[in-house]
Amino acid sequence: MIVASFIMIVGIATVAVLSHREGYRLGGVMTLPLLVIYTFREPLSPLIFVVGTTVAWGALWATREYTLNHGRRVFLIAVLTGAFATILAAYIISVHTPVYLPFADAEAVASIFPGVAAYNLMRLDADDRAADVGLMVALFVGLMLLGVGGLFYFEGRPIPTPPVLALPTSDFVTCLGIEPRCEAITQITPHWLAVALLAVDVAIYEGVRKRYDLRLAGIIVIPLLAVFSVRLEHTAALFAIGATVVFLLLSSIHWLSLLYGRVLLGLSLTFGSLYVLLIGSFTGTAISGLTLFFLGLFVGVAAYNLHRVSPSNRTASIRLSASLFVFFYAVLLVFVQIPPTGLFYENHLVYALVGLLVLSLAGRDLYRLEQSHPSLAAFARASVFANVDVDGADVETSPLVYTDGDSSPSDQTNDSTPTHTREEE
Repeated sequence: MIVASFIMIVGIATVAVLSHREGYRLGGVMTLPLLVIYTFREPLSPLIFVVGTTVAWGALWATREYTLNHGRRVFLIAVLTGAFATILAAYIISVHTPVYLPFADAEAVASIFPGVAAYNLMRLDADDRAADVGLMVALFVGLMLLGVGGLFYFEGRPIPTPPVLALPTSDFVTCLGIEPRCEAITQITPHWLAVALLAVDVAIYEGVRKRYDLRLAGIIVIPLLAVFSVRLEHTAALFAIGATVVFLLLSSIHWLSLLYGRVLLGLSLTFGSLYVLLIGSFTGTAISGLTLFFLGLFVGVAAYNLHRVSPSNRTASIRLSASLFVFFYAVLLVFVQIPPTGLFYENHLVYALVGLLVLSLAGRDLYRLEQSHPSLAAFARASVFANVDVDGADVETSPLVYTDGDSSPSDQTNDSTPTHTREEE
């Protein structure tokens, strides 16, 4: 786990510095270091990543050339097409070649990053893309060499943290002749169920963000946190403590230095990785290294998203995220047999009462957010484009409000606030 965390921290820091000083994106803050981690687990990961990124880039090109979609919608198109291509490529390789690619809980995280890389590449000027791709390749090779050196350095030495790279399922480590540590981790949640939960979470996350302009913990954080809780009962508690600590650190750093954007996200991910590294040094192999490793990334992402939420809506963001966790875990309870170390294996009444309390608080927040929407008439009066007369703007006279009498019923919205530039962040 020490080597994997070091790869992540060095990779995140390098991307943040190059992004802040030179304007390069390098596929995203944690795309390349995560690709390196996956490559140690499966050497064909770069090939699958390139396939997913290429398909996502093609979808972005077609979207930009033939549609008027823009902003957040374009990002979602890239993520979804990249994820579909990644999963399909892994399935084809696994079924039609002798190579076996286990798509376990941890591997589900990788499916979104080809789309993220393609989106970041598209946002660069055409003259800078070749240099950005070259830097991506150079950083990938450098992080691979760093990981290989770290593995050989710690070979045969006592390590207080659980392994992430040196596992029996890590093919690249086996090729290096390094002796694996610990036992292979068995997959508990079915592959199809993990992917289905991710798809539902993306729809809910984007729906909440579009309608209420509210960020939740992360676009894939909550369902995977529920999946990891099947294996380890205290995953959610460790996540909540870590996210709180990292959020307080981020708020202090932002207040003192005014750092923001990718640099602040990089710091958040670094703090999350250091947090789980500290936990792993105390628990040893009692907790899976992969679980801790990804938990650190989830902590960093959630803390950064919470920092981006306005102070008045932070409690609503926390409660809605917690209610999503309850919902996803309830679904898992239906389809998955919980092991003795998992959440809800014991203390059913206590956990059920806590879950009901979380759902009730989230329901109250949803009601408050829904009530905060202005009526159509109020929106028309506030529009600078409305035709203002003696009695004020009218719904029928506002060019930004569609009613049943309009000639373009396909443009009607059921929301009291039409879709506009709130989603263009």
